[in-house]
This record gives sequence, C-alpha cells and structure tokens, in this order.
Amino acid sequence: MIVRALVAVASAQEEREELEDLASEEIIVYGEQRVALARQAVVAELTELGYGAEVVDRGDFVVYRNDDAWKGEVMLHDDGWVRVKRQPLRVEGRQMPWAKMNSPGAWAGCFVWPWLCVRWTGATLSHRRWMGVEKRTTTAIDPHVRDLGDRVADLAVARTVQELPTQLEALWTKGTPLDGDVTLVTFEERRAALLEYWVSRTDTVWGAEVKRAIEAFVHGVVQHSETPFTDEELDAFDAAHPGTPFPRS
Repeated sequence: MIVRALVAVASAQEEREELEDLASEEIIVYGEQRVALARQAVVAELTELGYGAEVVDRGDFVVYRNDDAWKGEVMLHDDGWVRVKRQPLRVEGRQMPWAKMNSPGAWAGCFVWPWLCVRWTGATLSHRRWMGVEKRTTTAIDPHVRDLGDRVADLAVARTVQELPTQLEALWTKGTPLDGDVTLVTFEERRAALLEYWVSRTDTVWGAEVKRAIEAFVHGVVQHSETPFTDEELDAFDAAHPGTPFPRS
C-alpha cells in the first residue's frame, strides 16, 4: 500500500513537472509570436512612410531605404533598437524603361545619363532639413518601436526565468556562480550570491519577474535545506539595502 502511494506521488510529481515544462514552452512560443507581430507593425509603418523601396538584410539588423534618398534609411535591429540615418552617396544602375535596376541594361544607361545613377541628395541635404525628416520618421514609428522593445524584453525575461531554476539549483548544490566563473565553496557564499543577484535586478516589471523566481527558490529550496538563511543574515542584508527588504515568506 505504501509502495503504491509512493509511486502515485512520484507519478504526480513527474506529471506536474511535465505540465510546467509545457507551460514554459508555450510562454516562449507566445512571446516569440508577439515579437514577430510587433516587428511586423514597425515594418508596416515604415512601408507606409516609403521605407520599403529597398530592403537590405545585414544579419543582425535590416536596412529599410526610402526611394527618395533625401528621406534617409532606417536600421531595424533584432533587439528592437532603431536608428534613422542619412543614405550614403552611392552609384547604382537605375531602373530604365527597358531594363531592371542594376541589370546590364541599366548600367549601360548610366553612360548616357550618368546623373540618373548617382544617389546624392541623402548625403547633401542640409542639416536643418535632415533633422526635420528624422523627427517626422521617429515620431511616426515611435509607438510601434516602443511596443517592439517591450515585447523583446518580455521574451528575454521569459527565457531567463525558464532557465533560472536550473541555474539556481547549480548555484546551490555545486557553487556554480550566476555571474562570473569563480566557484562558490561555502553555503554562506552561495546564500550571499542569491541575495546579491536578487537585489541587482532592475526596478521594472521584468526585473520583478526574475525576483519572484529567486524568492520562490529561496523559500521552496534554501529555507528547507540544512543551511537556510538565518534571521541575522537577512537582517544584515535589509540594513545594507534600505527600502528593498528581502521577503521573509
């Protein structure tokens, strides 16, 4: 009877862990979808503003150039960071009635009408006019860029929280540091590292989410171990960090 009960408990534990893993994966997938939708909104706004005429993938960022060179180009990075800049002076085989852009026929046309193949207004536009262009573009895309930045941060934190339990377990049982490469030998050092990592999180919704994961580990694992935090340790920590006391329960 006891054996059956133990088997049932173990089975329930395994099922709970599997469900937690599935839920965690769903959160990541959902986060990736939200990032993709937010990025699409930025790209759609750029296209509406005329920045879809030429798109150049540079690996970790994509350049969206306006067909009117004096309106510049927008660099959209994978992490959501955006920069509006002038288009550089460049020569290209402009599209001709008889030839596609940069085709041999287009380049042949450059010998007849060379001025058509030089894109120079982006580099020679006055500073005052350029500042106006830059401001109009950034103002138009700002709401979408902010949303993209938030969604990228959400996904980054979700991935951090997904991996954090394993990292915290390695810290507590093996002394593997969360930051740095020096093994923490004593449990006193490990407890101190947990508190230091907790207090160093940013005062944002993302930082609060990571803090909650650390608190859950402390209350669920550390405080039930043979070497829990003492009241003296927590009191000393609270005194050293006024305004940010570590939750006792």
